[in-house]
Amino acid sequence: MDFTLPMWLLGIVAFVVPLCVLAQWEYSTPSASSTDSLPWVGIRNEVFRMTRASFRQFKNSSKTIADGYAQFSRKGRPFFVPDMSFKAQVLLPQEHIKWLTTQPESILSVYKVRDERHAVKYLSNSMAQKLAIKFLDNIVGRCLRKNLHRTQADMHDEIRASVDDTMGLDDEWHEVNLQQIMKTVADRSGSRALFGLPLCRDQTFLHTMDRFIVLMGCGMVVVGQTPWLIRPFIGAMVNLPLQIYKARILRILVPLIKARMQEYELRKHSGSRKDESNDFVTQAVKVTMERKDRSVFHNPDILAEQFLLLAFGALSTNALVGMNVFLDILTMTSEVNLYDTLREEAAQAFPSKVDWSDPAALAKLVLADSTIRESLRTMPINARGLMREVIPEGGLILPDGKQVRRGTWIGAPVQAVHMDDRFYDRPDHYDPFRFARMMSENNRLDATQTSETFLRWGHGRSACPGRWFATQELKLLIAYVTINYDIMPIYNRPESIVFGDNSWPTHPASITVRRRKQK
Repeated sequence: MDFTLPMWLLGIVAFVVPLCVLAQWEYSTPSASSTDSLPWVGIRNEVFRMTRASFRQFKNSSKTIADGYAQFSRKGRPFFVPDMSFKAQVLLPQEHIKWLTTQPESILSVYKVRDERHAVKYLSNSMAQKLAIKFLDNIVGRCLRKNLHRTQADMHDEIRASVDDTMGLDDEWHEVNLQQIMKTVADRSGSRALFGLPLCRDQTFLHTMDRFIVLMGCGMVVVGQTPWLIRPFIGAMVNLPLQIYKARILRILVPLIKARMQEYELRKHSGSRKDESNDFVTQAVKVTMERKDRSVFHNPDILAEQFLLLAFGALSTNALVGMNVFLDILTMTSEVNLYDTLREEAAQAFPSKVDWSDPAALAKLVLADSTIRESLRTMPINARGLMREVIPEGGLILPDGKQVRRGTWIGAPVQAVHMDDRFYDRPDHYDPFRFARMMSENNRLDATQTSETFLRWGHGRSACPGRWFATQELKLLIAYVTINYDIMPIYNRPESIVFGDNSWPTHPASITVRRRKQK
């Protein structure tokens, strides 16, 4: 008996199923989400209005959110916003952010959103997400930030080597690709701090890690913002090559971690710390081995997966932020003389080679720190953030008394908050020394500090644990480049690439540089 379905029947199924999904989104979402008392933005009076509004967010997400913020958030009112993922989302006014970030996981879940928005369910490692977050919070929080000063000398050395390789030693003007510079520096200096020598200069490892980061990053952006019906299929297509590159990296990292564990045991019995590496893997292995509970983190395979996840977050973020920072620096008007001012500050902070390893010298880069923070404010990469999912069966009452149903996502309009003139004077203007002027003994607004008006790193208990690492690398990079290179200004900043909620710098951004002749 032939059980093959005729092609005409498959065609009907392929047509009817998506149509049913669209009908469900069109007609059940407004009423099911209890929107009688919450306004929508970005919706027009048209056929398939919800669906078309959602697809418009492919290019218009930032504008839609900005419109809703101006119309409702500034009046203390939350609003619903359409999204490419066909997921009902509420964005809260700025004054409700503290309430949002202090709700327990049992009320507003970060993990639920990460499963879908960050495509963790489709692309993640084999370890449970909560266990991975436990690693990042406990191990990274206790180890990376605490021992950050120990990585400074190594990080500077790798920044020096990678910048010299990519920008060249020629004292004549020549063109280089800014994106390639930032990517190489981020990959090598980040890998030096995380994994040490010689792995950070292993071209096979760096290439494989680069492929993994690109696939993982694109997968998170694309899969996380596509309609739920096709998300598993796109996730599967991305995940196949992703797992191949992941397996190749783990074949390198697992032996490395086993070797670090053996070295720890030898030092423990000898009582000597001679030749102990400062890289993060060594320090994190030490912390995990000293834990009284024999947790899963004593398993080198599991540790390797977590270091891979950490490397993805650090290396991908630093390259994008670095591009934005240097584009902002190079497109400043000549009246500000930003590049030369940052050079003077760096030269005063690092008068000799030994100063590059001194955290006190790095702390003197107040203007560089302010410049980084201002770039993070004006180009936050995500238009919205702090997303959580409503967990209680009966829904949740918002601070203004309105109710939303279970499963609704709630977050904050990050980019719009950063552009609010109630919090920042002339918010549309890039002012590199804005935060330097705002500093005082009791209020140091450095680039790592989060607040209810500065949300680039998140805020509250879910804020990015690697922000100190990223800022250290960027400050060292600005200092080394400005001291050792002249760069011609860019008169028009390239437009960012936009995909839904995300934006990132244009890749083929060329700059003209020359090596300075040292006196």
